[in-house]
Amino acid sequence: MEQKAKKPIFKKWWFWLIIAVVVIGIIAASGGSKDKKDGSDDSKAAADATDGNGEPVSDTGADDKSGAEAYEIGEGEVRLWTNSIGTQWLSAAVPVKNTGEADLYLSSGTLDIENAEGKLIKTLEYVSVYPQVLKPGETAYYYEETTLDEATDGAGFKIVPHLNVSKSKVACIRFTVSEVEIKDETYGGAKVIGRVENTSNETQKLVYVAVNLYDKDGKLLAQQMTTISQDLAAGEKIGFEASNLGFDFNAADVARYEIYAYPHQYQF
Repeated sequence: MEQKAKKPIFKKWWFWLIIAVVVIGIIAASGGSKDKKDGSDDSKAAADATDGNGEPVSDTGADDKSGAEAYEIGEGEVRLWTNSIGTQWLSAAVPVKNTGEADLYLSSGTLDIENAEGKLIKTLEYVSVYPQVLKPGETAYYYEETTLDEATDGAGFKIVPHLNVSKSKVACIRFTVSEVEIKDETYGGAKVIGRVENTSNETQKLVYVAVNLYDKDGKLLAQQMTTISQDLAAGEKIGFEASNLGFDFNAADVARYEIYAYPHQYQF
């Protein structure tokens, strides 16, 4: 009796079904191992972001050697004075120090003035800051002078700042300042005069001059600011005068000063 030849096993349909099931199982097992490994790495990253007590650690960029921005906001100072016609004025100043390795760009901010009980007394919006581009180690001031609606002794006043600080995308350009003198104003306060030299290679159409005046204890008396809108050719010098709206100090009270002169620079 003639026997039928048997089909090879690799030609049977169930053989390939078994192979397919095995391959799918291997792929699934491999994916699971990978997911488990990735999960372990995530757990390690989460552990690295906490301290020994399991509390999260904040990254301020202070230890970032790649040049990330790092800065300190100092305690704000409020000063009150009354001018010659009896109007009470207030000045608010908040220092920002660049503690990192990269230049910083400071945009205008808002300063809330509170009394000793935490009640809002006045809000100062769009407060300017000078200098705007801040080198490592330098200190800039958000500074504003304004009148008060009601007379007060200002006891316990404090400043709550809302500031905008980022890594600078523009170069820090500074011009040379010379022939500086501090003189008394006729109606109180002091003014600063001097000359600015355009040390760049191109004509400047708007130059800022900012002056920080300090007393013998190192406290800021006032910040003075002026602009030079006259076109200033490369290598040319021009005079400036900077003053305040009236203060209870004079030139003799100024122990030291800082002057910054630079072109208008804007960062988007």
